[in-house]
Amino acid sequence: MIIGANSIIKGDIESEGSIRIDGRIIGNITSLGNIIITENAFVKGDIKSFNADIYGKCEGNVHVKGKIDIHQNSSLMGDIIAKSFNTKEGSMFKGNCIVDPNEELVITIDSTNSNTDANLVDFVKSSNNKQNKEKDQSNAVNDKEHENKKAY
Repeated sequence: MIIGANSIIKGDIESEGSIRIDGRIIGNITSLGNIIITENAFVKGDIKSFNADIYGKCEGNVHVKGKIDIHQNSSLMGDIIAKSFNTKEGSMFKGNCIVDPNEELVITIDSTNSNTDANLVDFVKSSNNKQNKEKDQSNAVNDKEHENKKAY
């Protein structure tokens, strides 16, 4: 997913994949992939993801399952929990930092607002959501009957 340079999003974002942010986000971000905050981007909210690369500005706590890189001329104001943390000369970091190679972060995405039958927990799709599958199958049958009526 790409959040364009002229975009402003107010609210939380959840994604199964990686996110590249070129615009502004006011809200928390949860991603089962990587998050890249580009040079002109700004995020005000907490981030949970697999890895994070910060080239722009971020105000909020960052918890990653792997590594976080804070690049030159970027800033992070918030606490970090990661297995690996790298910062480049010229970057700014204000907060607490816990770097523990044994730290296990579990990332979950709330699928109650989604039309899919997948519940995502710690990077694995759960396929035991029987009720949603039955509902989807029922909707598919109703759609097919509606199409058949249109044909006449």
